[in-house]
Amino acid sequence: MDEELLKKKLFTERPSFHGRTSAIRNWKLADDVLHWLDKNVRRNQRTLETGCGYSTIIFALKGTRHTVISPIFEEHQRIREWCDANEIDLPNVEFKLARSEDLLPALKPEPLDLVLIDGWHALPAPFLDWFFTAKRLVINGYVLVDDTQLKTPRILHDFLEAEQGRWELVARFKRTDIFRKISRDVFIGEWYTQPYCAKNRLRILMRTKFVAVVKLFPPLYRACKAVRNRMLGNNRELK
Repeated sequence: MDEELLKKKLFTERPSFHGRTSAIRNWKLADDVLHWLDKNVRRNQRTLETGCGYSTIIFALKGTRHTVISPIFEEHQRIREWCDANEIDLPNVEFKLARSEDLLPALKPEPLDLVLIDGWHALPAPFLDWFFTAKRLVINGYVLVDDTQLKTPRILHDFLEAEQGRWELVARFKRTDIFRKISRDVFIGEWYTQPYCAKNRLRILMRTKFVAVVKLFPPLYRACKAVRNRMLGNNRELK
């Protein structure tokens, strides 16, 4: 079947690949992100994703040298079965049945053109997925951070957006953001020299100075402390 017809069939049928046998779900990338991949990924590029789903099929159709890292066998099997039923060959798709935080440090350090971070979303998994792939990403390669409506991927997004001169935000969707690597340095310096961390450091410094000034006026200090304790629902003191 023609590639365009296969993509149309995928979007029309909306097969569910995710979850174990007892509860199958459809946690796919948004259609606009899948269309972005379709337009920007080229044959024989080296791509990697943590997690799997419709994106895996798009990578297969585009003919990239693709690595899928996911610990759920049933998800791999459903994708393979859908591809077999629709005569989609998977010679360049390598399924790795593992947790990304265990596997990524042990993979050969081959260059990558694109990385999709869409696996385990609990802290610190997205950071580890990025950390162990960022150095392998070529200059002008892409990293896609999915589910930025969740806190952990959002922090990764905020960090990369602050790293101007190293990462460039090139596309923003409802819950997925796409960055281009524009420097060999994936980040710089100590925590206090990184823009994202320095911003938080400034906030802490300003808060400390504010409290020091408020303490010069005991009635105001006690009022602020009482308001804060009510907001927190405890008796911790303002320090």
